[in-house]
Amino acid sequence: MIVSITRIELLSYSKLKAFFAFNSKIIAELKQSKCKKHSVAGNWNARVWYTMTLWENEADLNAFYRNGTHLEAMKKSKSFSPHIQSTRIDRDEMLGWKGAKKLFTVP
Repeated sequence: MIVSITRIELLSYSKLKAFFAFNSKIIAELKQSKCKKHSVAGNWNARVWYTMTLWENEADLNAFYRNGTHLEAMKKSKSFSPHIQSTRIDRDEMLGWKGAKKLFTVP
């Protein structure tokens, strides 16, 4: 299994609406995909957001990430986020958010 975790730092609070618009569409598509589990968490300042997904294999993960709304969001990501980091780890279950957030260095 593969856990994919992404840290997204929004350019400004004015970008929250665009982020949530894409994120709600992505979550709807996740529910229709081969994703086993998904979760979203924010930081106290509401400018930094994290997403975490659990996948059976790399092929399923890449098929989702490279298509649909997620692909569109990646193309437009620089307009609402100057700093996006992601990591993938082999693991049978998703991490707790405290541990997942520690995987990222702040740019």
